[in-house]
Amino acid sequence: MYHLDGLTVGNGATVGAAAREAWRDWCCQAHGRLDFEFDVDDYRAGLVRQRTSAYQLIAWTGDAEVITRRARDVRRDSRGHYELIVPLSGDLHIGRDDRLSLLRPGEMILVSIDVPFKVAHPADAAALTLIIPPERIEHRLGPYGIRGHRMFGGKGLGRVSRELIVSLLGERDHLSGSDFDAACDRVVDLICLARDGADRPPTASAGATVVQQVRRYIRKHATDPNLSITAIAAAVGWSARYIQTVLAREGTTPTQLIRGERLGLARVRLSDPALANKTIAAIAASVGFTSPSAFSHAYRKHFGCSPRETRGELRTR
Repeated sequence: MYHLDGLTVGNGATVGAAAREAWRDWCCQAHGRLDFEFDVDDYRAGLVRQRTSAYQLIAWTGDAEVITRRARDVRRDSRGHYELIVPLSGDLHIGRDDRLSLLRPGEMILVSIDVPFKVAHPADAAALTLIIPPERIEHRLGPYGIRGHRMFGGKGLGRVSRELIVSLLGERDHLSGSDFDAACDRVVDLICLARDGADRPPTASAGATVVQQVRRYIRKHATDPNLSITAIAAAVGWSARYIQTVLAREGTTPTQLIRGERLGLARVRLSDPALANKTIAAIAASVGFTSPSAFSHAYRKHFGCSPRETRGELRTR
């Protein structure tokens, strides 16, 4: 399901201390335990949130404030997710207490929420924050992930991903949950590619990781007749297009991997004396083939002999 909600404080029913408290409570609920410093008593801020069970995209603006997440906040309220912060207007200062980075409109920064950090911005600053669950990104970041934050410039893949995330805000009333998740997956794909090296393709080690994940999933689910690139992409957390690109570099396709795994499993079953009473059509169906003739054709092309000949070898032993 796809949901839209929001919050506005100041210059209305919620003012003064009540406005500051409402803002603090909402932000802590969405992001994790935080500490706030406000420059004015009559604090004004507002936000719009797009969300599914996977991602949240929050568009926000507000008066000057300093937001801090300390080590004790992480210990008391660990979340595990990552946040991609995209300023739209006004400069943001973000990082550790001893080293704040200047983040201008046109740039982005990826933050691990469970590493202490600070964000400060002037009045009327506006930004987007994409909350990314760990299972959608950590396996793409390598063994060390992102400890602290990683900034992306306004060129190449960084710019492309920024434009995509901004477009989600403009199209918020015309999206379904699957549309929103698919677009957010693509944003994550792009920033991970940008992290690995601007506009160049993913590294060999990154590609090897993807291939291993895909092969492992296919091996486990080969007998499912509905196994497809769409199901694989949803399960391993990479977009279908990205998986196809990586596999193409390996000289194969998702369809070839699925067929090869099924045919290998079929050969094992055809050669198993315990399954000698099963027909070839039944063996084909048991490994995910819905057409016996298609199975026989693919089997002969792959192994150079027919399923019947493999079954005959079993009988002559």
